Amino acid sequence: MLVKRIFQGYYNSLIKGKDTLRSIELAIDYRCQATCHKCYSANLGTHFPNANYVNKPMMTVDEIRRTVDQAMDLGLIHVNITGGEPTLRNDLAEIVEACRPREIMVSLVTNALSLSREKLKTLSELGLNLLQISLDSADAKTHDELRGVPGCYDKVMQTAAWAKEFGINLCFTTVLSTESTSNGSETRKLLEIAERENAYLLICDSASVGGWEDQGEKVMTREERDETLFELMKHPLTRHHNMYNFRGSIGCPASHEKVYITSHGDVTPCNLVHDSFGNVLSTPLFDILAEMRKDPLWSQTHDTCPRYLEEEFATRGGVPI
Repeated sequence: MLVKRIFQGYYNSLIKGKDTLRSIELAIDYRCQATCHKCYSANLGTHFPNANYVNKPMMTVDEIRRTVDQAMDLGLIHVNITGGEPTLRNDLAEIVEACRPREIMVSLVTNALSLSREKLKTLSELGLNLLQISLDSADAKTHDELRGVPGCYDKVMQTAAWAKEFGINLCFTTVLSTESTSNGSETRKLLEIAERENAYLLICDSASVGGWEDQGEKVMTREERDETLFELMKHPLTRHHNMYNFRGSIGCPASHEKVYITSHGDVTPCNLVHDSFGNVLSTPLFDILAEMRKDPLWSQTHDTCPRYLEEEFATRGGVPI
């Protein structure tokens, strides 16, 4: 089933020249126990004034199921469940099941604080494919300080051990920035942990959104980012979202193959671009994607993050670099 869907995606893209929705970043809860200063989603309420993330109800399991069903018709092969902290949802197991993990890949992003061995075992039995655990530093004290939670690093490592016990693929997730705690040399130390734990390291770009809105100095220039990432990508365990697409070449997947959906159903091209093109609770996902792909910026394919295209991005839902 999955292999067939993957081949169909490549056929649609390479042969028919047709965009195929490959992946959804699905936020299900913006609550979080940590106080990370760089959180991408820290101010989504500001960008979506009609979607107050404190008071507005989150998408229900049935609403998530209907959204995933629509995405399956558009070629979906992957759902990444994220937040905030998604494990704070009491119905997380039902949500994972609604994402159809027996048919496609389903991953979960977490800070590990609320995961127990029993909960993770249940998720593995449902078919959870990949666990992405946020890791800010190879130094336990620094990681805990950046997360604002004592003992967070130890819980990360304990959860990593559980993931391996239950046969769940493991990935650590970190942000590459100009800060001394998340620059290239510090990221290389995280790769040593990935080697030790038999895990991947997913490197995420820094952005002037959320906790870092109006703090462009935290964001690497395109040259700095490309040079640093080029060296880090030489390691076989390094991953970056630009390396995956049906087009057969490195490039930004936003709008063409990948979208971000907030916990209230707003659809944006990317979790770093808070620019909604519609809401799945009122508009079919097909129509939202069609509207997004008509946009002058998002109708184009880009070999790098469009946030580096200052003129085009100047009026978008983020601060241009």
